[in-house]
Amino acid sequence: MRIIERFLALSLFLLLATCAIIVSVYKPYYNWDIIGYIASAKSFEQQDIELLHSFTYDQLRNSLSAEKYEELTQENGSGYRHSISTDPSAFKEQLPFYQIRPVYTGMIYLLYKIGVNIVLATHLISGFAVVVAIAFLYLMSVSFLPKPFIYAIPPLAVIFGVLNLARYSTPDGLAFLAVIVSVYLYLKARFNLLLILLPIVVGIRTDFILFVIPLLFFIFALNKCNVWKTALSTFMSVAIYFGVGAYWGYPGWSTTFYFTLIQILTHPISMPPKLTVKDYFHILFIQSRILILYNEVFILYMIIAAYSLFLIKINAKTKSVLITFKSSPSAVLAVVCLFFVVSHFLTFPVAWIRFFSAPYLIGAFSLLSMVTDYLKSSQSA
Repeated sequence: MRIIERFLALSLFLLLATCAIIVSVYKPYYNWDIIGYIASAKSFEQQDIELLHSFTYDQLRNSLSAEKYEELTQENGSGYRHSISTDPSAFKEQLPFYQIRPVYTGMIYLLYKIGVNIVLATHLISGFAVVVAIAFLYLMSVSFLPKPFIYAIPPLAVIFGVLNLARYSTPDGLAFLAVIVSVYLYLKARFNLLLILLPIVVGIRTDFILFVIPLLFFIFALNKCNVWKTALSTFMSVAIYFGVGAYWGYPGWSTTFYFTLIQILTHPISMPPKLTVKDYFHILFIQSRILILYNEVFILYMIIAAYSLFLIKINAKTKSVLITFKSSPSAVLAVVCLFFVVSHFLTFPVAWIRFFSAPYLIGAFSLLSMVTDYLKSSQSA
């Protein structure tokens, strides 16, 4: 790239990164999950549930506006938020849903121990993670995309909710960074580092096992020299997935599904709900209808995914499927991202964009890369 073009591209990514850190620090969401993550972080040193309960709500009361604090403790038609704020036993039964993100809660705890306000730490991690991810996005873009397509990545990042990730007190911003770095390492064929990182991705968000396992499958199938390392990384990823749940007493998929999508419960562990097949398909039908009819971002991604599969099919006609994937890392990434989006929605049918920002954006990046390769091959033919 010429100096002016590189400067323009860098400016776009710097603007995106600047916006991310500004909204993280000055416009955080203070979403409901902040309660669980503060408590989970503090629980590394405080196991007494009544003291932990008092600490969590004292920190929120001292850090948030009176209006926002009231929203987190009172504003809920079912009385759920009030119950959690007043009943330590109910509060205790919420924690396993958050403690299974040990990388994120561990980072909150470390920042807290060095003097950072624990409320600030929850979204500061998200902001800085997104900024670092944007830096890797820039490196990926200038390495693998031609200049017209490079300029498309920052606006696509905005469309796919990357700036919002920086505002959440959740591990989603950190997971976004981990996925972007994983993709960067895959494109650069830095498999040793990648195989170390992938189990950590699961420790950040356990549901990203749906991203890690198919990517490991492709690494195993396409790079025979990494068979044993890939097998070890797969074992570690699966062990972390089941290990964190077992260690912190995570109640499992069916309880989480019922608790999130059917009825909010104050004591989901001591009084576990019963999820029926009828319940599952009823929710799946309703959420699928909402997704297809009203979620413009998902529709955009599905158009991207469909075109990606079309290009893969074209290449597979002239080459074998194996050679197609071997010669196009972007094709691999497109399939992995599509697998994650579909399997994640079938498992947990909500279309919260913070779950899908990374696969949406990597899917778009992969398509642009495949279009570039297709145009080059057409010109050479």
